[in-house]
Amino acid sequence: MRIRTFLPALLLTAGVGMFWHPGHVQAEQIRLADGRFLQGDVEEVKEDGFNFRLTDSGGKVFLRWNQVDASLKQRLKNEKDPDEGLNLDVTVDGARLELIDGTILEGKVTRNGNVYTVINKERAKGIQVQFEDVVEEGFIENIQIDATVMMSEREALALAEERRAPLETARQYYEMARIADKLGLYEEAKDYVTLGLASSPDQKLQSRLSEYETKLAELIRQKELLTALAAGRQLAKQHKYQKALDVLKDAKDTYKPTDAVLSKWEEVNADIDLEFTKFVITEWYKVMKPVIQAKLKDKASKDITVQEAMNWARREMDLEIQKRIAGTTMSTDPGNMKIRFAKRFEMIDAKTIKLGTKKATFGEDGFYQIIGGHLPVAGKQPNPTGSAPGSNPAGRGPNGGGNPNSGGGAGASGGGKGPGSGIQDHIDLEKLMKELEEMGQQQGPGFQQGETPKLPDNITPDDIKDALRKALGSGGEDPAKAGDSKGTGSPIKQDISQLKVPNVVPSLTEWWDKASSTTRIRWLTAVYVKFAGTMRVLELDDWDIKYR
Repeated sequence: MRIRTFLPALLLTAGVGMFWHPGHVQAEQIRLADGRFLQGDVEEVKEDGFNFRLTDSGGKVFLRWNQVDASLKQRLKNEKDPDEGLNLDVTVDGARLELIDGTILEGKVTRNGNVYTVINKERAKGIQVQFEDVVEEGFIENIQIDATVMMSEREALALAEERRAPLETARQYYEMARIADKLGLYEEAKDYVTLGLASSPDQKLQSRLSEYETKLAELIRQKELLTALAAGRQLAKQHKYQKALDVLKDAKDTYKPTDAVLSKWEEVNADIDLEFTKFVITEWYKVMKPVIQAKLKDKASKDITVQEAMNWARREMDLEIQKRIAGTTMSTDPGNMKIRFAKRFEMIDAKTIKLGTKKATFGEDGFYQIIGGHLPVAGKQPNPTGSAPGSNPAGRGPNGGGNPNSGGGAGASGGGKGPGSGIQDHIDLEKLMKELEEMGQQQGPGFQQGETPKLPDNITPDDIKDALRKALGSGGEDPAKAGDSKGTGSPIKQDISQLKVPNVVPSLTEWWDKASSTTRIRWLTAVYVKFAGTMRVLELDDWDIKYR
C-alpha cells in the first residue's frame, strides 16, 4: 500500500510539528453565560478555562468554562466527537437491476433489445438477463453503488484515499482507518491510525486513536480469526447469511478470542445478524408473487381447483416462502425466517429499518366477496329450480362472504350499482312479480284452493319477492327509490356509482377457470395476505388490501 512508503518521512515531519501549538486565536467576540458579549483575544486555553485579553482596555481576565457559552468551550477545547460526520462509504457510478424472483444485480448494466447485460467483479464476463425476468421499473441507472461490487477491497481503499488526497489531518487519517477496518483490511487500518497520531490530533481524537491502535494491534495478532471475519463478510455480501454466522461461530469456538478481538467478533456477528434479519424482511415481500407463480406453473398443479389453491395460499404458502428464503441464505431452519420476519415491527420502533405500506390488489372482478372488499355482489339470474337472484342461501355477511362456491348474493350493503341494481339490467321486475302472483293463485296436485305453492327448499314466492326487494335496496318501495336513505328499506351505505359492479357474478369455480395467470396470482396474494395470519392488514380500500 502507498502509505507504507511515505510513513517514516511523514512521521518525522509530523514529529516536528507536534511541538507547535496555536495558543492564540485572533480577536473575536465571545458570548458570556449571562448573554453579554466581550471583544478580545483568546490567549491561553487551560483545563478549567482560558485567558482572554480585552480589546478596549488591553487588560487580561481569566474566564472559567461555566462563565461562557457552552459552544465556545466545545470549540476551544476541540471537544467534537471524532466519529461525528465521518463518511465511510466508498461508492462508484453504476446501475441496479431487480428481478421478479427478488434478486438484486448491481454493476455496469446495459440493455440491448430485450436483454440486459450486467458486469461486475463477480461477473467479469457479464451475465445476461431477459427483459421479462425484470420487475416493472426494476432497471435503475445512474446511481451510486458499493465500490466493492466492481473492485477488490484494496482497490476500494486506494480509491477512497485518492478522493481524500492530500491526506493532512489526523481526522482524515482516522476516517481512512475506519474505512480500511470496514473493508476488513486491519493492517492498513493500523497504519492510518499511526499516521493520525503523528498529525497533531486534538485531545479527544488522540485518545480515540490510541484506543483504536491497541484494538487493531490485538486483531492483527490473531490473523486466523481475522480471516474468518473477512470470510463471513464475503458470505454475507452474497446473502449467505446463515453460512456466514456459522463460519463466525466455528472461528470463535476454535480460536477463543478475548478482549478487543472478542469485541470485534461480536461487532461483526451482530452486523451480519442484523443484515440477515433486514434481508428476510425485505425478501419476504419480494418472493410472495414468485412463490405463487411457481405453484401455478408446477406440473402437479396444472389442474388445481380454486378451493385447493385457496387452501394452499392460506395454509402452505407461508412454508414455501420460508423455504425459499432459507435456501437463499443457506439456512437449514426455515422456521427461523418467520421469526426474523416477525421482528419487523420491533425494528421500526427502534428506527433500524423503514417499512412502508404494501398493497395486495385482487381486482374488482376478483371475487372480492371472498377477500372482504367493500363492493357489493350483483347476484345471478334465477335458474330453472326457482332460486332467486340475490338470495342468501349460505347466510352471507355484509361483505357477501359465505359459501365461496355459491353464486353471487346480496350483502347487507345492497346489490347492484349506485341507487339501482345490476339485477334490473337482466330482470323485468314487474313481469316477474306478476308471474309470482299468478303462481300463488294456481291450483295443482297437492295444493288447496288459495294455498301458496311451495318451491324447492321451502322458498315461497313471497320469499323471492322480499329477497328481490332487499337485493334492490328498495325495501318494498318503488324500485326507482332504491337506496333512498329516507325510505323504509335498507339504504345503500356508500356511493359506488363510479365502480364497475358485474351484473352477473359467476360461481367461484367458473371465475377461476376463466381467470388469467396474472389475475390468479393477484387474487391468491390477497387471499394469503388476508387469511394466512402473517401480515398485519391495515385496511381494505376498493380492491386493494393495505398491509405490512
